[in-house]
Amino acid sequence: MPDFYLPENVFAKLLLSELSDVNDFKKTYLPSAVISKNLLANEDSIGIIPTLDLIHHPEFYISSKIGISFNALLSNAYLHFKENQHTINNFYIKGDVSSNEVILSKILLKELYDIDLTPKLATPDFSVKDEHVLIVGDENFNNELFLEGLSFSEEIIELIDAPYVNFVLASKNENLLKQFTEKHRDDFINGHPEADDKIFSNFSRNSCDFIQVNLQHVLFDFEEQDLEGIKTLLQLPFYYGLIKSMIDLKFV
Repeated sequence: MPDFYLPENVFAKLLLSELSDVNDFKKTYLPSAVISKNLLANEDSIGIIPTLDLIHHPEFYISSKIGISFNALLSNAYLHFKENQHTINNFYIKGDVSSNEVILSKILLKELYDIDLTPKLATPDFSVKDEHVLIVGDENFNNELFLEGLSFSEEIIELIDAPYVNFVLASKNENLLKQFTEKHRDDFINGHPEADDKIFSNFSRNSCDFIQVNLQHVLFDFEEQDLEGIKTLLQLPFYYGLIKSMIDLKFV
């Protein structure tokens, strides 16, 4: 049975819940940062990986039909800036951190504030109120931190003038990826059905309501604008001098 690796966040769980048949894959939730490593080691697998992982893994095939794309307020990460601070000397990242947040936060700080900063990983005892920080993953909804933050998705959407494709469906195995995409693309075409309450079991009512109201702005089935968003996103590190060359994408 092939493996299906997913990031440990509510959006991956929602995607999985919408599949018509999930019994033909062994499903494993992992930290976002290690999914590509597992795909690399396992030819008989597919996974939902952070889009910018493709910079280091151009050998992966990626689905042109399925992934996780944000086009408005709802986000997997939220920015928190200290009040009454006119300069930013340090910037931290906390949570389920991946290549997306490390690279894009650096670019965003340069674009918004003309600051060249390399983000630092927060320690376990880190206090959100003490520093400028980007919080990634379900912690935003577990503790209602999203209420006090800025949507990272919205900031990236404005930066690239396209949807923010946070995750893509990828594999080293082209045929396996094609089979999965062909079988499940239609599961997402009609939008999101009423989500299973068990997916939100750790969230407050405010968080549940916020996600449900804004879920219409998250797409699991890609349109042409989402593919353009992927291409533009992967050009950013090159334009900002963070990588030496652009990669050729292997869409299937």
